[in-house]
Amino acid sequence: MNISTKYRKIKSDFELQPTSLLENLLVKEPEAVLRQLPITWAKAKDSTVSDDQGNQWIDMTSGIFVTNAGHANPAIKAAIKKQLDNDLLFSYNYPTTIRNRFLGKLLGLSPKCFSKAVILNSGSEAVDAAYKLIKQWGAKYRRKYIISFSGSYHGRGLSNDLIGGGKHKAAWAGIEDKNVIFLDFPYDGNASFPEADLPHPDEIAAFVLETFQGWGAWFYPRNYLDTLVKFARKAGSLICFDDLQGGFYRLGTLYGYQSYGIDFHPDILCLGKGMASSLPISAVLCDSGLSEIDPYADLHGTHSANPLSCAAALANLEFLSDRTFLDRLAGTCTTFERETIKLKRHSAITHINVRGMIAGIITRDKEMADKIVFSAVRRGVLPVWTHRNSIKLAPPLTIPEAALVEAITVISEAATEAEGK
Repeated sequence: MNISTKYRKIKSDFELQPTSLLENLLVKEPEAVLRQLPITWAKAKDSTVSDDQGNQWIDMTSGIFVTNAGHANPAIKAAIKKQLDNDLLFSYNYPTTIRNRFLGKLLGLSPKCFSKAVILNSGSEAVDAAYKLIKQWGAKYRRKYIISFSGSYHGRGLSNDLIGGGKHKAAWAGIEDKNVIFLDFPYDGNASFPEADLPHPDEIAAFVLETFQGWGAWFYPRNYLDTLVKFARKAGSLICFDDLQGGFYRLGTLYGYQSYGIDFHPDILCLGKGMASSLPISAVLCDSGLSEIDPYADLHGTHSANPLSCAAALANLEFLSDRTFLDRLAGTCTTFERETIKLKRHSAITHINVRGMIAGIITRDKEMADKIVFSAVRRGVLPVWTHRNSIKLAPPLTIPEAALVEAITVISEAATEAEGK
């Protein structure tokens, strides 16, 4: 089909098939690296992605929750160019002015309970550092158990697998952390917090939670989370939030955990993805009581706080925290939630989880989700392909409302086609 609108362009000869570029890359890289839709990214600007053949999609992925400020945001590009012209592209772990400015902005925006920031490169590294901090704190105070949730995802790495997914997630390594206890995720909105299933409160070091369970944007029932927080505070246990997907206004609030409307702040907050809307950078926020337990803990890496990444992240925070932008974002979130909920009319869709600018569309099976995704892509809209019975939508926060409505209309058309109507 030939499609040409202000936001979408699909040529009549487009086919959702492996391109010669992808086949060439598969010769050089493992198949497990390239399990994405066979679309060449030649250019990405604001909320659109274009290939090298003149096709253009409305991006409903933000490059998988990274480009909150839009692809190729002019302010971020300018900051990167300025840093390039300063002839400081790399600085190992030495002090730099741009690092200091970025940290001042990050901690200045954050709740005052976060007095320290550990700067790293990826979300997996951030969660790994949080795991280390929890273990050190637990050893100091003789608390050994970490409570996590089945089905969670905390990154790629051994420590990430030890606390994510379930007790067998790290089976590939032949290693198990027997002090990690997995609770069933409360998919049922009426689920009660299972206090009886936990070890003695004095032995619990920390609870580790995603802001929402990633594969379907499943949020904790508010009462469940409220009870968990009260239990942890009474027990004296730490609360660690993996806010990698939900941070930086994705859910309407600076940090995703704040969108629950519960009066609390976690002890450890893992951040990444949308932190720079472009270059690799992540962080762990905590207080000095946690960060200074071991001054030789190696909470950094070769590229931590890279000057280019810090420049991009600083410009990103300045752009996203602008009052005018946030006022506009509130209206965009309302439109996104309203239009996404309309998809409930499709029989193929069993549940919709939506908050702010993230949505998980749950389908009756994986095959139906795949059909909807592939149909949407052929029509010029790029959703998140989860390889499960879900479709995720998370457009750049800068997306024009007209493009947003058009994209969700296309998702609806794709669902109708998948249902065979």
